Amino acid sequence: MMNLGFDTLDTFRFKQLVFVNSAAFAYTQIRIDHHTALFGENNLGKTSMLNALKLFFLPEINFRNCGNKFNFRGTNGKLYDGMASFRYYFPEDRAFIILEAENPHGDFCIVLHRGSSTDKMEYARMVVPCPYAELEPLFWDIEAGTDGGIGSPVESMTLQGVKTALRDMGGEPLSDWKTIQERLFTNQPYDKKAGRFSLLPLRNGAGKREMDAWRKLVHLAFDISASDDRTLPDTLATIIEGQKSRKQEELNLDLNAIVEEANQLREEGDRITRIRNASSHWEIFNEQFQSEQQLRGQAAKGYADLDDSVAVEEERLTEALETASNTLTTAENRADTLERIKRDSGRTVTETAADVKATAKQTHSLRTEINAANATLNEFPAGTPRQEIIEGLEAHIAEQVIAIKGYDNKAVAQQEYAQVCQRLEKNLRSARHLDEQLANRTPTLLDDLTVGDASILFSLNRSLATTHGALTPEQKQAFTEFSRQFHSEDGHLVLGQPQERIPLRDIPYHGYDAEQTRQTMQGNLAKLNDQIAHDKTRCDKLREEATLGPEEIAKRRKLAEQEKRKAELDKNALNAIDANTEKLDALESELLELGAKLEKHQRQHEKAEADWKEADDKRKTLRQEQKALQSQAQQVSLIRQRLDRIGKDANNVLEGRHKVLAPTPCEVSEANIEALEQDVDNLSALRNTVHEQLRKLLAMSILPNADSQAHLISFTGDQLADFHDQLKAVFDNLDTQEVTYRHQVDRHNKTTHSQVDILRSAKQLVSAFISGINAEMGQFSISDLEEVRVDYRLHPRFEQLLTDLEKADLLSDELQDSKVYEQLKAFQADFFNSDARRTGILLSLDKILTGVHYKYRKRGEDGWTTNAQSNGTTMMITTNLLSVLMSRLMDGDAQVTMPLVMDEFGSLATRNMRTARQMAEQHGYCLFVANPNRDSKITQVLSNYVHLGLFHASRAYAENRTVVHHGLCESLTQKGMLTVQATDTVSERAPLPEEEADL
Repeated sequence: MMNLGFDTLDTFRFKQLVFVNSAAFAYTQIRIDHHTALFGENNLGKTSMLNALKLFFLPEINFRNCGNKFNFRGTNGKLYDGMASFRYYFPEDRAFIILEAENPHGDFCIVLHRGSSTDKMEYARMVVPCPYAELEPLFWDIEAGTDGGIGSPVESMTLQGVKTALRDMGGEPLSDWKTIQERLFTNQPYDKKAGRFSLLPLRNGAGKREMDAWRKLVHLAFDISASDDRTLPDTLATIIEGQKSRKQEELNLDLNAIVEEANQLREEGDRITRIRNASSHWEIFNEQFQSEQQLRGQAAKGYADLDDSVAVEEERLTEALETASNTLTTAENRADTLERIKRDSGRTVTETAADVKATAKQTHSLRTEINAANATLNEFPAGTPRQEIIEGLEAHIAEQVIAIKGYDNKAVAQQEYAQVCQRLEKNLRSARHLDEQLANRTPTLLDDLTVGDASILFSLNRSLATTHGALTPEQKQAFTEFSRQFHSEDGHLVLGQPQERIPLRDIPYHGYDAEQTRQTMQGNLAKLNDQIAHDKTRCDKLREEATLGPEEIAKRRKLAEQEKRKAELDKNALNAIDANTEKLDALESELLELGAKLEKHQRQHEKAEADWKEADDKRKTLRQEQKALQSQAQQVSLIRQRLDRIGKDANNVLEGRHKVLAPTPCEVSEANIEALEQDVDNLSALRNTVHEQLRKLLAMSILPNADSQAHLISFTGDQLADFHDQLKAVFDNLDTQEVTYRHQVDRHNKTTHSQVDILRSAKQLVSAFISGINAEMGQFSISDLEEVRVDYRLHPRFEQLLTDLEKADLLSDELQDSKVYEQLKAFQADFFNSDARRTGILLSLDKILTGVHYKYRKRGEDGWTTNAQSNGTTMMITTNLLSVLMSRLMDGDAQVTMPLVMDEFGSLATRNMRTARQMAEQHGYCLFVANPNRDSKITQVLSNYVHLGLFHASRAYAENRTVVHHGLCESLTQKGMLTVQATDTVSERAPLPEEEADL
């Protein structure tokens, strides 16, 4: 790498982990870019939260084969199966797990959610180029004032809605493991688009070997105390495989092939002898084979000619039938369309006739109501104002209402009687007074004047109309001349002539007519007399009803109800007579229009019915024509069926030769079919004879791997020709096969020798790798250990195989003893893995590397020991080893800040906890640990901690997932005071004094 004068590293950081409606959590938001401890009772999901990081570390898309992929284990060490894990982390569509991360191109999020196939336990991921703070409103309402400020669910959250919102933010789905590897596990520092979502920059890209090695490192990172005996051997073996950059470095050999080749060579020697004894059988088979080939050509030509001629006739009829079918379809469509038009027009006629009937009925109803109103008017004297009649009806209705109330309640009747009597007495006094006025009326000063002059003077002074007396001629002349100085205009008096008029706006004009006044007084007296007569009758009736029994009262009440209803109907009819008359005129006009429309629709319906009848007749004619063509096609089809029955046998006997011949047109006749059948029968008999001869030759094991073919009932033409060519080559080249066999044995022995050398190199490869690891591990000292080394053990069977092969003479002229080959075959079965990507078989280093452990040399001592150290010490050693191995996988220009996971962290002593923190920081890691309860040792060492389970949402996405934690984490200050700090603030505590080290 070129030195540019400055030392910078690309930073890759895991920032926080968020669970939404997943595991036991309604919503949790945990920072993992600094040391963090999870506290909480069992079954709160602490371990599952730690394990969930593997879903982001590994490029998987489902939970199938969950144990090998993720190695999810509970605190009891028990593996969880795939379906249980799938349902736990993604119990429904509205379940999400989000990782916020950072790389040189910026912050981004990876959002995991349920996949499209729950039966296959699939989950999917979307990557979004923005920090989690911008995504948070999609998943949890932090600002909601419920549950003491812990927020509440986003009720509208759906999987589809979230995915749509993430796409709008620039998110993109990563749906297959290859794309996931390329986008998440490849460093692209100079290509922002390709490297925008790089999570872990592997050194040599995201190939299969690199990913296999990374998978083992992930398991090691989650088993940092190396509690599983296979963690270190499997990890180192996979790392060794992952570092091979050339095909020549692979332990690629196939011991089974050596064994199989040896067996084949032994069989080849026996086969050469058998060939010499089978020459006579070969001559018979060869002669019959040639005859069969000639007859097959003749029969194939006859079949091809007849088949093509029948096909030409079928094509002709097919075209005719297709044309007839299309024509019929068009005619049927037209007939159906016209039938629909006929039905629609008929429906329109029916609907219009119904409209005519309804409108006529409405017209009749209105006319009846108008006639009833006119009948009511005719009951009153001519010229009686309608409003006066209506008011009389209203009075009558009111009277009936009061009467009904009186029938129901005697107190009301008594009150009514008192009111009528009181009104009668009052009206009698008023009538007497008016009568006296009319009888004793003396002229007033205005009576001798004209109506016009009297009206002007009356408007100026009302008292002139009440002053009695007679005017002298001079006075009358003066009054007349004075009144003519005025005239009326717009209801007021005006002084002067029109040219010089003076409007008197405050003096309204009032007409005065002595005769009219007298007539008005007489009218008022008549009304009073009518009311008096009515009230007398009413009083008599009320007095009478006071003495009646209940039955008679009930009858009169019913009669009052009837009169009231009739009066109400008459009143309503009078009120509506103008509107009804106007509406009747409109309806009669509408009725005329509807009648014309009905006649038009009836004519259209008659035409539609005629058009449909014509189209239906044409359809029936075309159907008959089609049936005639179908009858012809049926006759040709019967001929085709017979030819096909011959063809089924011909396909076996002719071996498809008829398919490649150029046909000649011929007559489709019985004679040609019978001739073809005869040739096919003869060919079938000859073929059976040839097959029998071939089975005899194959049973002699002349051809390699052909014994099983000797039991076949029949052979295809290609098989027969192929066996003929093979046998011909064998018998024609018998002399040279012996020389070839000797060369094959010599080459086989040399190949065996070179393959055994590859086995020896496997041991050397492991030794060299471990030496390199120890050279780097020697740079560290831990606690009281001066030096730590990694030691290993190879499988005893591997060591024994190498020893036995040293004793064999692998370069002799003869094949090796069968025991040597059996040992090689057994070893391959137990220690090799098949690799579909390459030709050959790969030796599995994890199977020959049976054990890896640490050797220690304490400070001040010369000897080495393998005695087990404390969990803390082992963890620190493994942390160093993890760092060494990570450096071999990760890009050298990248600094990866990722969490080291430890469950049951409280089992370590305080000194080991503190050292674990220092070792993690030395290599750029953060501790992410869990413990069942809050431990003061942990809080003193790690400072930052989270109590899961302290807050439960009363409103969550599911009843069994209610734990909430977001936004804040607790920390321990230098003075030991419990404080609360934002999750994006890393709190570093000053080291504890030495005397607190063993708390």
